[in-house]
Amino acid sequence: KENLNQFKEELKRKDPTISSYLENKTSEPYIQRLQEQIAEIETQKDIAMSNAKTRGMDRPGLIKGYDEKLEDLKSRLAKSVKEYQASILSASPEEIKLLTNQIFEEQVKVQALQASHDKLQGFLNGYERRFESLPERTIDLARLEREKSAYEKLYLLLEEKYQEALINEQSTTGSVLILNNARIPKEPAKPNRKLIVLIGLVLGVGLAFGYALVVNYFDKRVKSPEDIEEKNINLLGWVPKVTTIESNGNKGKEFIIANKSDSVASEAFKAIRTRIRYSMVEGEAKTILITSSAPGEGKSTISVNLAGSFALANKKTVIIDCDLRKPRVHSIFNEKRFPGFTDYFVGRASFEEIERKTDVENLSVITAGTIPPNPSEILDSRGMKSFLRKLANEFDIVIVDSPPVLTVTDAEILSRLVDETILVVSANTTDI
Repeated sequence: KENLNQFKEELKRKDPTISSYLENKTSEPYIQRLQEQIAEIETQKDIAMSNAKTRGMDRPGLIKGYDEKLEDLKSRLAKSVKEYQASILSASPEEIKLLTNQIFEEQVKVQALQASHDKLQGFLNGYERRFESLPERTIDLARLEREKSAYEKLYLLLEEKYQEALINEQSTTGSVLILNNARIPKEPAKPNRKLIVLIGLVLGVGLAFGYALVVNYFDKRVKSPEDIEEKNINLLGWVPKVTTIESNGNKGKEFIIANKSDSVASEAFKAIRTRIRYSMVEGEAKTILITSSAPGEGKSTISVNLAGSFALANKKTVIIDCDLRKPRVHSIFNEKRFPGFTDYFVGRASFEEIERKTDVENLSVITAGTIPPNPSEILDSRGMKSFLRKLANEFDIVIVDSPPVLTVTDAEILSRLVDETILVVSANTTDI
């Protein structure tokens, strides 16, 4: 600082204006911040080197990182100092420039030393606070060591007493009398295998029977024709499950009565046909609606085969696919869906175009046609009533295949337009 003060006094005598301006410039915030950063990095570097020496560790990578940061900060500081010097000494004599440079250098050194001093003083204060707490920790450590020693002595004493008790127990002989001589048993006392097998058998049968009762009690699906009759519902008949009949010509596998007319399933359809005829009141029903409670219960299969059974009985029969949601009748007969019932309804096709003769004599089919955006409105129109009357006038029997009852309102609408409604249920599928 003495050199710095001398340089400042000399500059003040020679050029007071530059002296006062220089005082402000050397205390620029940016330069001070750079000096503080340099001081902080140097302090961290010194602490890291000291710790490495104390622990016997070599940390060249860490020291190199500090050196690179210091080099960058010092170069930025030198550049800033030169810029300030150039801005204030551009028109000054050489003597003033030299003196000013000396003042800048001394001022920068003083500020750097002051920043380092402040950082080190901060670390020193932190260490002093930690040293102040050492006596209290030393007292706690001594107390814990005394407690540890006392517990160790107590443990050793208890262990010694325990071993003495074991020795005394082993050495004590009681008054023992031999009642029976030991002998090798002919069979193991435990486990009693016969009893275990018997209990397992009883439990197995009981649990299986109980499980079957519980499952049957909570299972509300139709399992036999008697389940329907118990509900006081008129049962027309039942059809066995058929899985081995193959398609014949243009008739799909589901057209059982045409593919294999002598099968048990075909006879079941004929029996249902007979019961329908006998259940009709005078003025014999012409239009019959076939529906089910949910999809996949076989209503389309029943519709096709029931229509075929009426045709085989010399009844001029037509089946119309009114399932405008998921029509399937055309696929059973291997026919195209277009043109169909809806196309006739909107005037895009004639009746002769939508009526298609089948290989079965007396049987015609009318497919669904183009699926409209409003099926319910079409089925609940006057045109639908007129169309069904037209079919009833031209055919002996009209079979109407409709969507399931629980999914849409189409079946409910059609049931008011036909003479009879038949509900199809599927064993182990339909809930009662």
